[in-house]
Amino acid sequence: MQSYMRYYCETFILPRWSDEQLIGKVRTENSEQVLNALKSGGAVLTLPHLANWDWAGAWAARHFGSLCTVAERLRPEGVFQKFMKARESRGITLMPLTGDGGTYEFLREHVNQGRLVALLGDRDVAKSGMGVEFFGHRTPLPIGAALLALDTGRPLFTCAPWYDGDELVISFDSEIVFDRSPVQGRDRLRRAQEVTKLVAANFEQHIRSHPENWHQLQPVWPDLVASDVTS
Repeated sequence: MQSYMRYYCETFILPRWSDEQLIGKVRTENSEQVLNALKSGGAVLTLPHLANWDWAGAWAARHFGSLCTVAERLRPEGVFQKFMKARESRGITLMPLTGDGGTYEFLREHVNQGRLVALLGDRDVAKSGMGVEFFGHRTPLPIGAALLALDTGRPLFTCAPWYDGDELVISFDSEIVFDRSPVQGRDRLRRAQEVTKLVAANFEQHIRSHPENWHQLQPVWPDLVASDVTS
């Protein structure tokens, strides 16, 4: 909870930070591979809800030259608008996740235009995920990042931000390697599910390393439901 409150405090003052404040306290690991991928076109990045993903996104927008993502529709509306303005003020391109359609096409177009698309991938907000094993239990995880990489032919990376004292560290993993032969229909979805298994495995490593920074306060595993205890 201490880490989560830090996230909120930082996120709402991000618009007032100077570039020196934004960049000076960020340390990265292996970010060069993403920068190299972007030299030949767009790229897809997915990460878990670790530490401060908004700060990481603001840094990425500046360092990589672009960052496009979706924003979960929050209530009340005033809070949602504050999040939107805070993110857009730091150069992040956003589309609200409303469920009305068009979101995937929006993201795919940005990848095809040579930009970086980043998506949080450890919670099935849109309720359209597919079941994969995550920490030993099956759970639906979003497959959007995998589909974007499949459909555009562009590289897919995972990363994770975590706190190290006053610094934010962003650790980037190697490009996810998978079968890129053409597929359609159900085979396309099954391929995306297989890729998402690889994504989940990388997430597990990062979360195990920094469990206190994992801000996941909503149910993740359908089969882990607490039962009432009676005396």
